[in-house]
Amino acid sequence: MYQIIAPTLFQNKICRLPGIGTLVMIPHAAETDFVNGRLKAPFETIDFKEAEQHENLFNEFSAMSELLLKELNENGSVVLPGIGTFNKENNTGIQFIAITIDPVFNQPIEVERVTRQDALHAILVGDQKTTNVEMAGFFSEQPTKGDRWWILAIVLALAGIIALILYSFLGGAMSLGNSSYY
Repeated sequence: MYQIIAPTLFQNKICRLPGIGTLVMIPHAAETDFVNGRLKAPFETIDFKEAEQHENLFNEFSAMSELLLKELNENGSVVLPGIGTFNKENNTGIQFIAITIDPVFNQPIEVERVTRQDALHAILVGDQKTTNVEMAGFFSEQPTKGDRWWILAIVLALAGIIALILYSFLGGAMSLGNSSYY
């Protein structure tokens, strides 16, 4: 009776059950595990959001939802093949427990990272097209030596300071200013 829910959910990634709630497929991307050299498989989980009390929707599942609610109220749980189980306990709301996928279907695969040094391919740098070989050459260039004029300026300044110090200690300071010998 409820066999139409699973194909609708898996195809549309969402299935609204009026009066019960919404089932949504949540995708999880593949993950790389470089340390162990593996690629973990992508997978999807089913999430359930219970319907609000004031929510009055009508769609192709309205009649099925009423039957599902009736069975939930009588039995306390309803199993949807391939999806999971709805549970209702003492008017606390509806809980959904999704089925777990057999780990056999989500085995990681062994991968090896390959870097081809001699492969030539076009890349876009800013707004200019270039190749990976040109960019490798650009980044391997040694930086050019800058102007070193400041070294000469420091040497000349030190020479001037030393000359002034020697001049003042060797008696040249006596002839400076208004001093005179009588």
